[in-house]
Amino acid sequence: MKRLLYFFAIFLIFSCSNESIDENLINSNPFNVFGKIIAPNGIDPISEGKISVISNNTTVQEVFSDSRGNFSFFLNYGNYDLVISKGLFKTESSISLSENSDSFNFNLGDISFDQFPSIGVVTGYFDNIESILYDIGLVNPIDGTPLFDIIDGINFSRNSNEIYSHNHGDQKIIKNTSKTTDLEPNVDFNFSDLLNDVSLLNQYDVLFLNCGLNTDADTEDSASLYNFVNNGGILYATDWTYPILEKFNTLSGNEFLTFQQPYKSGQSLSTEATILSSELNDWLSINFDLTIDNTVIIDEFLNSWQVVDDYNNSSVIAWLDGYVEYNDENGELVGDNKELAFTFLLGDGGVFYSSFHTENNEDGFSCVDRVMEYMIFELSTLSQ
Repeated sequence: MKRLLYFFAIFLIFSCSNESIDENLINSNPFNVFGKIIAPNGIDPISEGKISVISNNTTVQEVFSDSRGNFSFFLNYGNYDLVISKGLFKTESSISLSENSDSFNFNLGDISFDQFPSIGVVTGYFDNIESILYDIGLVNPIDGTPLFDIIDGINFSRNSNEIYSHNHGDQKIIKNTSKTTDLEPNVDFNFSDLLNDVSLLNQYDVLFLNCGLNTDADTEDSASLYNFVNNGGILYATDWTYPILEKFNTLSGNEFLTFQQPYKSGQSLSTEATILSSELNDWLSINFDLTIDNTVIIDEFLNSWQVVDDYNNSSVIAWLDGYVEYNDENGELVGDNKELAFTFLLGDGGVFYSSFHTENNEDGFSCVDRVMEYMIFELSTLSQ
């Protein structure tokens, strides 16, 4: 009787929603297994997370979470292993579905990742992606230390009380280098050491380069990073790190991104950007109510930011675009619609680049912070 009522309930659900379901699927897979994937902070939903269902070392099903992080699938009696992942973030579990179960609904609850990629963050004056990594839960719950390496990128130890100017819209912000003041370099080597030690560099799966780091793209710096990505690494780079990506164009023979000249000519401090990804738009809209008609306010630009003039749309994905103003080669202020954030594959790895970046001058997440949070998990799918 219990099983009959369950099937009747399932029939009503799908009938009322005008959806159809294969009756054979219900008969052969009576258990409805469902749950929600959330970030390590225990709060934020993960969109497009993959759930692999494994029986006897064979993957029998793969489903993906929706914009709210929810997922569901049907299974027959038996024992199953589950691998829940978003790119290089992962967790594993197992379930046992018995004929003696009291219910055919099996709720896995909220599921978060406990296996993370090896991450290195190189400090810079103007971008603080380490704060976003910390706030999405990449932190030791016992002592509060970050679960990623922070590498000095400006050749001297940053003082958490040292102030720099940045702009948020039309308002100047005086800020600490990081809103989480404990996020200072925590390894005994700097960015130069990292680039000159291949074995050290290759220990990382993902490397985040903050805007304003000290590097010479005309030396072996870019070659080391190019090899890192080409061999399967993932690189996050923003704004003034553009010379490194120009070298990537030269080394690969592929013009991924073409940067506007004169360099650092961006003048707009805010734009209403169109979201070019329906998945990103839905995640921002449904969970945080941050979008209006597929647009979002991007207002965290550095003074004299780097404009991307063009990109190779056969190999590069653009995520956002918006009307911005910048100085042309004659020093005249001009305006145009420009793409603002990109991902592309290179060899066995991949790259994320954006013309804007985090500021982290306030508690909680800004709109730009949310975009970057989404991209952190998304870019981890560039190498699998």
